[in-house]
Amino acid sequence: MTLTNYLRRALLSLAALTAMAACDSAIYDEEGDCSVKYRVKLTYTKNLKWADAFPAEVTHVALYAFDTDGSLAWSTTRTAEELHAADNCINVEVEPGRYDLIVWAGGTSTEPDALRWALAGGDNPAVKADLLCRLAVTPGDRAGSVVSDKDIHRLYHGSLTNIEMPEGYGTYDYTIDLTKDTNFVRVILQHADGDPVNPEWFTFSITDTNTALDHNNDPASTDIVTYRPWAIVTAATETPDPDKIAGRAAPGHSRAITNISSVIAEMTTSRLLTSCRPTLEVNCTQPGNEHLVARLDLISYFLMIKGSANRHVENQDFLDRQDDYSMMLILDDNNRWNLNLGLYINSWRIVRQETIIGK
Repeated sequence: MTLTNYLRRALLSLAALTAMAACDSAIYDEEGDCSVKYRVKLTYTKNLKWADAFPAEVTHVALYAFDTDGSLAWSTTRTAEELHAADNCINVEVEPGRYDLIVWAGGTSTEPDALRWALAGGDNPAVKADLLCRLAVTPGDRAGSVVSDKDIHRLYHGSLTNIEMPEGYGTYDYTIDLTKDTNFVRVILQHADGDPVNPEWFTFSITDTNTALDHNNDPASTDIVTYRPWAIVTAATETPDPDKIAGRAAPGHSRAITNISSVIAEMTTSRLLTSCRPTLEVNCTQPGNEHLVARLDLISYFLMIKGSANRHVENQDFLDRQDDYSMMLILDDNNRWNLNLGLYINSWRIVRQETIIGK
């Protein structure tokens, strides 16, 4: 090695040591290359479009960092405007170490009286176990029962467990992909012959045990909640008469459309889990014709519509990704469910099959 090269290497090493010493004195400055930054990117890709819907759906976020003892080390809240300006990223201001990160996020319903979620531990829970999210329901008729008959503001959850925040200088990026915890369920009743359905002759409800979710996004309450419609509307559609289109209509027959009337009940629920048994019940209250129209295990029926395209998706993952369900039941002249016509869920026709053993 020549003397010139030796001196050049020595000077470069001295400059590097000087820079490191300068960085040690300003490790948390946010300027220059000497800073350390822990940055969390928030996304919402756990949907069946497999695309990031975070900017379109989430309006506010609360992020918590807990140390290895489970104690709160740091927390912050952000609005949609603040998040979008920062590319949906949040700088986590903690000392180097290992942490659990937990996110509760929300979206705003368009219904003015929609139910909200409340954090049991408030903005600064002492430990993770205090970070419980509970739906603002009303007491039911029986002990241990509650009622939700309003739309529900959207809720999202996300977490990272035991992640390392290194000591080295630079920017360290982490991603938390959120899970949506609210579901929209639409129940549609139609008569097979298209005649109007009287909305005053039917009641709708979904029962479950999911009004509270813990920091792991698991159920944290045994209260039986009854979700009731927050809207019941009637609708009518017109479909072309197939005989008229095909030219098979009788002479003088001028009817070119068929009117089909429907009753639509709209309900919103908390997270649907394979470990719970949410049940949909539709009853007919027509005077002199009171009867149960349908009682359905929602998890079993909803999983029937996974289809071949989503066969690789785990059952719970599918339920978390699919947050909008439309269920249509066809009624006969006596307002009973016509089982021969099956059940339609998100345009999938589900035909009930029964096996008879023996004679």
